[in-house]
Amino acid sequence: MSSIRFVLPARERAADFPPSRPVSTDRRQLLKAAGVTLVGAATSSLGLAGALPASAATTQFPGHRPGKIYLGFSNGGQSLSTTLGRTGPVGLRRTYYDWSSLNGELRNIRSDHAADRMPWVSFKPASTRSGGWAALASGQHDGALRERARAYAGLSRPVIVTFNHEPHNDSTGSPADFARAWCRVHDVMKNETGLKNIVSTPIIGDWVFNPINKEHDPEDFLTGAVLDRCHMLGVDLYQNTSGQGYAERMGRMFSFLDARGHSTMPLGLGETGCSMDFKNPDGVDWWNSSWKWAVNSERVAAISYFNSARNNNSGRTWLLWGSSAKLQAYKTSLSSAAATRL
Repeated sequence: MSSIRFVLPARERAADFPPSRPVSTDRRQLLKAAGVTLVGAATSSLGLAGALPASAATTQFPGHRPGKIYLGFSNGGQSLSTTLGRTGPVGLRRTYYDWSSLNGELRNIRSDHAADRMPWVSFKPASTRSGGWAALASGQHDGALRERARAYAGLSRPVIVTFNHEPHNDSTGSPADFARAWCRVHDVMKNETGLKNIVSTPIIGDWVFNPINKEHDPEDFLTGAVLDRCHMLGVDLYQNTSGQGYAERMGRMFSFLDARGHSTMPLGLGETGCSMDFKNPDGVDWWNSSWKWAVNSERVAAISYFNSARNNNSGRTWLLWGSSAKLQAYKTSLSSAAATRL
């Protein structure tokens, strides 16, 4: 394993709402309207503000269990055995790789399958410099993509696969370049193996959907071509000073999907975290209310907790055992009827 070079997850922002460029009026109005609906509609069965999205009651991808959630973690900086010793068995593990780490990636996937965990992997393009996405979209790396597709097809169970998570934090090209590259990855692997065992999932940070973000438009990355191809939409979402949980923030994403004809597409959290550094609510209350909303939505299919002290410039304590109460809240969710394993 020591020869594998892993790619660390994207850094959590130090500021919740960084400065940004103007956003289109149409997008602002759309997201503002969605936010008003979500915050204003009382949902007494949940004890939360927020109208629930349409249920994804039918199977949407290999391994999908409608109404159930694969709950697990990424464990950067901690050994897997140490983390599992504190949490008990989980239903998912999130890992990160560069372009050339396929062999190590496959070893970890097989280990997850053997333990009845859903693997969720991310890999970066061959070059992360400017032009990297364009090179991939042009077909220069189709051979490696076909090899990757065959490797996934040779597995015994499914794997959630993300090409270049959080592209809005990278300088590998334009959003249009990313969308074309993402579609190329999907199409080459589909042509090679029919996407056998692959859950095709882009990941975008929830900040991109925030109506006060004037820098990004989600539709620039999640074009119609991308949405028509993906099985599930991934999002990275951490507790922040706004106090808003999954109901408000994931609700914006459901509204985005619904408005584009994808009202049953599931969401998965590729990274999420809470901290006792916050108050009103504290990390435990934030997690409990968010988990409850995710369960009742019947459309959140996977949640990976960011259990790492690495790559964190926010100054927050995300580690599960940063608080015994937070760890216990997580373990209670793991033991609930909604949490599932492969």
